Amino acid sequence: MKKSVYSLVLMDEVIEQVDALAYSMNTSRSNLINQILAEKVALVTPQQHMQEVFETMVGLLRVYQNFQIQEQLSDSLCTIRSILKYKYNPTIRYTVTLGRKGNQFYGEVKVISRTQSAILHQYLKGFFTIWSSFERKQALPGWYEEEGTRWVRPLSTQRQQGIGAEELGRALSGYIKAVDDGLKIYFSHLEDSDYTGLKVYEHYRDYIKKSPFML
Repeated sequence: MKKSVYSLVLMDEVIEQVDALAYSMNTSRSNLINQILAEKVALVTPQQHMQEVFETMVGLLRVYQNFQIQEQLSDSLCTIRSILKYKYNPTIRYTVTLGRKGNQFYGEVKVISRTQSAILHQYLKGFFTIWSSFERKQALPGWYEEEGTRWVRPLSTQRQQGIGAEELGRALSGYIKAVDDGLKIYFSHLEDSDYTGLKVYEHYRDYIKKSPFML
């Protein structure tokens, strides 16, 4: 949606209350006023759309004990923590970023690991290489490594045209759950790379069979 600058005459007391509410919601004065006016005229803003996506996604992931939902500090970003079944139970973070550039939707999922272990890093790299090989056979973007401690998966924009916020939230929760389960399978069979690849493939095949659409 296009944005423009408008001059409005508002009471100081109203703005004080708006600023206080905006601060409590981790948003700006302009965004909050925009949302309030949009609700009044029954118009869904991009921020409201993203919030509905995240609310659906988080609601579905919250039931699993291995996921810890982090405080949402931005309208366009949501973070979930999980624990790897490996030595010392290292944590990883899934971050989902959504946004729009003009009328074009964009989004990405990141997996962030703060590990200092070269061996663990190689294992993670091996998993995302395998997973990406499956995805590219489905004409999906796959994962790429960024800065050595994080992996990035762009979301396929063409497949999301006309998809509602709840559907997108469900698809994102299903994808994160599938990747997390895939990691657990992978780390449970590190001693046999061929067997590991087969089990991860079987898991991915089951995931795509159950998914209404692919991201």
